[in-house]
Amino acid sequence: MSRVLSQQEQEALLAGGPIVHAPTEHVRVGDAIEITVEGTTLAYGRFVHENGRLCVRVTKLRTP
Repeated sequence: MSRVLSQQEQEALLAGGPIVHAPTEHVRVGDAIEITVEGTTLAYGRFVHENGRLCVRVTKLRTP
């Protein structure tokens, strides 16, 4: 299960410093991630902090 974080949740996560506490793991700005939809990897990226928000910057699209 996944969902979009509210603005208040994002601010609370960013207030904790460079480590963002996810429900089951620690996430650091700069960590690599896979972007998946319904079990299929679509792209790869990294967590970034821009304009006061935690975002994902896509670095590579998966080709079929």
